[in-house]
Amino acid sequence: MSRRLVFLPSAEFDFAAAYDLIAADSPRAALAFIDDLRRRCEVLTDFPRVGRPVDDVVYRITFDRRAVVFYSFDDETVRVSALRYLGQAF
Repeated sequence: MSRRLVFLPSAEFDFAAAYDLIAADSPRAALAFIDDLRRRCEVLTDFPRVGRPVDDVVYRITFDRRAVVFYSFDDETVRVSALRYLGQAF
């Protein structure tokens, strides 16, 4: 059963921040990275348990050891709530 994929405003902010950081060196690489990451999140609509549980509700999945996406899901929707780009200072 395929779920709908939703990027919450908090995740959109994180994606924009990662884009800005990468784009400082290469706008083309930044766009490719963000587009690829969003496309790869699509797998969560069919396989939401592919990530590792953080707690009872939130899961995380790591992409290429450079980005961690946090999300939750139910029977109808996968909600991406945050992105941690490992090139950022926290």
